[in-house]
Amino acid sequence: MIAEGHAVGNHSENHPSFPDISIEKQREELAVLADRMAEQFSYTMTLFRPPCGEFSEQMLANVQLMGYKTLFWSFAYKDWDKDGGIGAEAALEKTTGALHDGAIYLLHAVSPDNAAMLGDFIDTARQQGYEFYLPV
Repeated sequence: MIAEGHAVGNHSENHPSFPDISIEKQREELAVLADRMAEQFSYTMTLFRPPCGEFSEQMLANVQLMGYKTLFWSFAYKDWDKDGGIGAEAALEKTTGALHDGAIYLLHAVSPDNAAMLGDFIDTARQQGYEFYLPV
């Protein structure tokens, strides 16, 4: 992914609810993963998406002080349950039906539906005049 030019953001080491853990634990969660990415891939992460989208003002400030820009999504559907899929055709309809300027999609890699429809989603979005870029 990195070699292809994709940005890889920090999502934490253990996926805790950040508002429910201490500032020190937040820093540890981010640092462990950041250190691993730096060591294994010589890559510095600058983006953060909080697990489950849960946040507090204190958490946002802490993460910013650590050098991260926090990103949220404007579209998501229940695709994280790999056994509860809706089928690739329905997933494509759901995702393309929600296209809008500035959209940030949350799509989970564990979904076979997402894997099956992603190419068609990208093609459809581009045909409708949308471009893909980092919102930074």
